Amino acid sequence: MKTIELLNASEAELVPQLRDMKLKELERHATKLLKKLNADYATVLAAVTRAVPDLAKTENAFARIQQVIREHSGGNSSEKNDVQDERHIVERAAVIMIVLIKKQFLKIHERS
Repeated sequence: MKTIELLNASEAELVPQLRDMKLKELERHATKLLKKLNADYATVLAAVTRAVPDLAKTENAFARIQQVIREHSGGNSSEKNDVQDERHIVERAAVIMIVLIKKQFLKIHERS
């Protein structure tokens, strides 16, 4: 699956695809999406990972992950279409980051 297809896919199509993706492919998509937001993958991954312990205290964990991504993006969209596109990219990036962290966590615990 290409990153543009990932952006255009419906949730029903996307969820099974993400579940089946390997870590490297998820990282590649996350890197490309974050690059569109002028954000660095490693920096965002570290920030999202640091935010995970506090997610249980948050009413909307998904919105919190999106906020962390926005805080690390360099996007200054002013046009309505750009804002909508940016919001969609942030949403997809947040989903991928959550799946990535989950898969990394499971991989670490498989080794233990």
